[in-house]
Amino acid sequence: MEIKAELTPEELNLSNQLKNKIVTQINQNGGAISISTYIELALYEPNWGYYANLLHKFGKAGDFYTAPMISNLFAQCLAKQIQELWDQSEVDRNLLEIGPGNGDLMLELLNALGDVIDNYFILEISANLTSFQRERVAQLYPQLLHKIVWLEQLPQEFEGLILANEVLDAQPTEVVVWHNNEIFQRYVTVNEKNNFVYTQQPIKSKNLKQVAQQLKINADYYISEINLNNRGFMHSLAECLNVGFILLIDYGYSQNEYYAPSRFNGTLRGFFRQFQLDDVLIYPGLIDITSSVDFTAIANAAIQSNLDFIGFTNQGNFLINCGLLNILQQKHKTVNNLEYLKLAQQVKYLTAEEEMGEIFKVIAFSKKVEFSDWLGFKYNDRSHIL
Repeated sequence: MEIKAELTPEELNLSNQLKNKIVTQINQNGGAISISTYIELALYEPNWGYYANLLHKFGKAGDFYTAPMISNLFAQCLAKQIQELWDQSEVDRNLLEIGPGNGDLMLELLNALGDVIDNYFILEISANLTSFQRERVAQLYPQLLHKIVWLEQLPQEFEGLILANEVLDAQPTEVVVWHNNEIFQRYVTVNEKNNFVYTQQPIKSKNLKQVAQQLKINADYYISEINLNNRGFMHSLAECLNVGFILLIDYGYSQNEYYAPSRFNGTLRGFFRQFQLDDVLIYPGLIDITSSVDFTAIANAAIQSNLDFIGFTNQGNFLINCGLLNILQQKHKTVNNLEYLKLAQQVKYLTAEEEMGEIFKVIAFSKKVEFSDWLGFKYNDRSHIL
């Protein structure tokens, strides 16, 4: 699908400025850059990148919804899981949230756990989002502002819980093409009309080539992603976590599902004003670029980094295990029928297979902690499929 909505002069100017920056990068790199480099520039280039600029991107007027935006019940369930971890261990009650976006989840967790949290660390690379988050906390929970610490990089040592909701999918990925028993890497170049287009070259990275070969794709023509940044991210989390837990929530599949024959065009896609785009090379800085997560690769990278694997399930199972239905039942006693119906609809959206319940997955790890019977994985743990 192409963008058919009329863009504002501000949007066009921003995108053109970023486009010129990317074209310069392409020219300086011999005429082509890897897709991961393109995504890095399109999403994170200071001032112009999608996650760095000031254009609105969350909620109905933006490009996408996240679970915390849909219902505060999501955060209430996470709070129950976090509280259990702290109650059942002697781990410091620190929380590190990575990429909190508009801060909805942070605010709800502060509301539920603020009195017992020692420190709430936030890793946010966007200066604009940092300012927005700080303003929201100061307005709603000024008494807790002293507990919050904004970071620009992972701490060298951390004890507590590391939380990331929809972070893995936004990390730049490579795209690989298997064709006639050969393996190529997709790059981005500029055509005669000054538009970004794909080209492909033999894989230069030994690591990327090795991973691509190990997947043993058996098809005449097959395109998919290999996200080395996801793997590196897990190594970094394991290195900084001294004692504690890691909880990751995102959309994705086990490796067998990810590289299934039916998924021959991969999962790379864009989002603009709630519409999904097949072409991620148009209007850089204006569209979200994402790909699904290979959770088998995440688990393997974590285990290789000496983390203990706790569990893996879909979002619906995890939230129900954490008492979502009980919370809804309690709400029925305190709200009117219209409010209850709204909450019930939110629960459906969070848990139904055709909505977020099956698409999104939850995976968890720990380090130097004996407690492993997490509430969220009590029933329907799917670790075996990884």
